[in-house]
Order: sequence, then C-alpha cells, then structure tokens
Amino acid sequence: MDALQSRRIEAISIAVAVVAIGAGTAYYLYITRKPKPCLDPDNFKEFKLVKRTQLSHNVAKFRFELPTPDSVLGLPIGQHMSCRGKDSVGEDVVKPYTPTTLDSDVGYFELVIKMYPQGRMSHHFRELQEGDYLAVKGPKVNDLSIQCLAWIRL
Repeated sequence: MDALQSRRIEAISIAVAVVAIGAGTAYYLYITRKPKPCLDPDNFKEFKLVKRTQLSHNVAKFRFELPTPDSVLGLPIGQHMSCRGKDSVGEDVVKPYTPTTLDSDVGYFELVIKMYPQGRMSHHFRELQEGDYLAVKGPKVNDLSIQCLAWIRL
C-alpha cells in the first residue's frame, strides 16, 4: 500500500506542477501580449473621424477610430505623429500632433485642435466632418524628446 500511495502522491505532484506551469505561462503570455500598433512610421494611413466635439469657437476634439475595437495607436510617450491635409488652396500640408489619448486606449485616438484663422492645417480641421478620413503616419521622435529622455535616465 505504501508503494501505491507514494505513486499516487507522485502523480498528483506532477499534475499540480504541470497545471501550475501551464497557468503561469498563460498568465505571462496574457500580460505581455501587446496589440500590433496601427501607425506606420513610413507611410500615411487613413483613420475615420467618428466624432467631432466643438469645445470653443476655435477648439474642437476629434475622435478617430482604429481598424479594430482592440487596436492601439502605437505612439509611445514623448513622440508625435504627422497629420496630412489640404490647405485653403488645395495644397498638401503636413503638421505634427500629439493625441490627447494614451497609447493604452484601445479602438480610437483623439486630437484636440486649436484652429487658427490663417493656419494651413487649421483649414483642414475646420472642414473635417464625421465620416471623413485623416491621413496619419508615425511615430516621430523629436530631438527635444530624445534629450529629455536621456536626461531622465541619468
């Protein structure tokens, strides 16, 4: 009986170890799993404007949807993205912006934009309506961000 009982204990111990390793691996993969970022640093991608909220006479909040409800933008802290639009005479304009949402926000990103009367990109945002698309690429790192991050690491 002692041999049979020790084999059962050994089998139960192995089973518990296998379950613990499996659960630990699943937890690790769940925690470290990161969605693929939507931004492309080399090519402009189009994002649909799903909501425009006027905050004042010259400031509006623009909410753009990402390709899937669980997508993330892929814009780390200290970096910005380039937005492309048309000015009042139809010429292409590209200007850097930083979203007001975090990179952990899924399914959308938001921009709060102050629109200046003579601003070339301001014209594009004034004309942008829900259902329209905005061309965006990034992330872009500026020299000041690199210097700040280097200083923080010291």
